[in-house]
Amino acid sequence: MKKIIIIGAGEVGSFLATKLSGEQHDVTLIEENVNKVEELNSNLDALVIQGNGGSPSSLIKAGAEEADLIIAVTDNENVNMLSCYLAKNMGTTKSFARVQDNSMKNELEELKIDQIIDPSDSACDEIEKLLSRAGIYDIHEFGDGKLLSIGGVISRSSPLLDNKLSNIHEFGGRENWLVTAYVRDSESKLANGNTELEENDHVKLIVKNGDVQTALTLLGIEEKKDFRKVIIIGASRAAELLANRLHKKYDVVVIDDNEKDCNRIAENNSHVIVVCNDPKVPNNLVDIGVDDESAIVALSKDDSKNIVCSLVGKALGATEIITRVNKIDYLELLKDSSIQATISTRISAANSILKDVRSSQVTSALTFEDTDIEALEIIISEKCELLDKSISELELPNNCLIAGVTRRENTYIPSGNWKFRAKDKLVVFTHPESIEEVEKLFC
Repeated sequence: MKKIIIIGAGEVGSFLATKLSGEQHDVTLIEENVNKVEELNSNLDALVIQGNGGSPSSLIKAGAEEADLIIAVTDNENVNMLSCYLAKNMGTTKSFARVQDNSMKNELEELKIDQIIDPSDSACDEIEKLLSRAGIYDIHEFGDGKLLSIGGVISRSSPLLDNKLSNIHEFGGRENWLVTAYVRDSESKLANGNTELEENDHVKLIVKNGDVQTALTLLGIEEKKDFRKVIIIGASRAAELLANRLHKKYDVVVIDDNEKDCNRIAENNSHVIVVCNDPKVPNNLVDIGVDDESAIVALSKDDSKNIVCSLVGKALGATEIITRVNKIDYLELLKDSSIQATISTRISAANSILKDVRSSQVTSALTFEDTDIEALEIIISEKCELLDKSISELELPNNCLIAGVTRRENTYIPSGNWKFRAKDKLVVFTHPESIEEVEKLFC
């Protein structure tokens, strides 16, 4: 258990506080807004302090002298940097600050910030991966990119339907792919040989890097038409970052009805077409060329606007739809809609932080939009008691699945006969209640 201070109870801070306190960490949340404090005190199993995160008195009250970690994620970069600086001087071991100003990112050492959190930048990383592999709704790398976790929705044409997974041997069987988890009726489960998948299940698959097409075929996702244009909804900072990344590969159009934000992007990005118009109006999307050769990425700061524009784009035939959604209530509603690929800045922020909350042997820790299951990448130490034991010999925790192994330069999807060696890098899928037990077993 770690002592963690979180500054700011916005979407990112509240999500982290809920997740980490649910894992029995000692969490203290500092928030200025009185109404938010009252709401969190009634819903959160953590100490919530009303105050300014950049105030020494608030940090002392939160226990900064003995904290393991401070995570400053307010919308005010100055408060984030000041709170980390003060907390580190008081004795906090490690600090994370949400900072978007590139000039400030060069001052980390002087500001005593151990790691920058930039959710918009992280979200752009994920969007680029999704655009390069149309049809899936999440993709994450393990083993330095050699293993991929791919999320998608099972379609009617999937060869995984109506049979136990243990009976399915297409595409090399378990040596080349593995269904790790699935979500049905809002319930998350780890898969096993007896699992029978149904149409519209949300599924996670592990495949080797070169086998993405295998994952798409197993999910029943038809190869989509290549798109030449990316329409970005909203003139947000994330939209500007993404436009800068994509303009050499695609024709990029940014559309929003905020004139000030549109002018900012147009002035700084001569290579991007910027249209100041209401993207919720179907004719405005038709006018900028939304069709079956275009993709839509909705990145405004307004979830409802992103959802409406995505649905309009889908109706107009856009090949790929990626939607930024942060409110959990909206995510639940979208599970059964035509919008499957969603991006959340709170998830992006969490994934940049979680590995530092875990054991030192954990090199990556991922949480997902559609399930509470977490994926850990763990390096087995030379002192681990499991060395030279096979998976079938182990008494694994409930709700735990070993999905992949990287050994030196090679990757494997292990069977029950697999024997562990020191420095093996494991990918383990597990429910939150089993994370501590998993770490004790492998770390």
